[in-house]
Amino acid sequence: MHVEVPDKETEVRDQAEFDDTVVKTGKTVIEVFAGLGIFAALLMSIIALNQSSEHNTVTVTSGIATAATGTGASSKTAAALPPEVISLQIIPGSKLGPDKIKHDAYTKTEFAVKVGQTLDLKIDNTDEGEHSITSPVLGVNIVVKPGLHTYQIVVKEKGRFSWFCVIPCDDVANGWAMQHAGYMAGYITAT
Repeated sequence: MHVEVPDKETEVRDQAEFDDTVVKTGKTVIEVFAGLGIFAALLMSIIALNQSSEHNTVTVTSGIATAATGTGASSKTAAALPPEVISLQIIPGSKLGPDKIKHDAYTKTEFAVKVGQTLDLKIDNTDEGEHSITSPVLGVNIVVKPGLHTYQIVVKEKGRFSWFCVIPCDDVANGWAMQHAGYMAGYITAT
């Protein structure tokens, strides 16, 4: 019986091929898991928005109102208040970030309102694409169309609530602005 023993050069080549295969397969597996993670995060956000949409906020888009429900003295007081009107713009590539890149940005990202008072956001989206004001905790998911439109929010409890743009934007920086207040994210404060 004769057993052929590979020479050193063959062993090194075989090991290199094996290592390359492991690296390529590993990268593919990691990419698949990353994609699944992103999909899961988006799915959880959608579920959270659907579940919280009845929580404490009424959203009105472009003048078409959904029915508001409110009882008690605080609703009557807030109903007597005129709407809080905030005018702002969305400007692509307009605000310099700490990374020395100009990012997409809302010109105003902090919104203050009284509990139960209507907040009218007059937004001039100067970009060609849609953006959003999304706050899963409040159940707010406003899709901001290009052009000038008015959107309304009514917050029914006190607090400071974060919001962000969920529509992929700020392509130059891989969506950096969507995660940083003062750019494509901010806060709604109800007192």
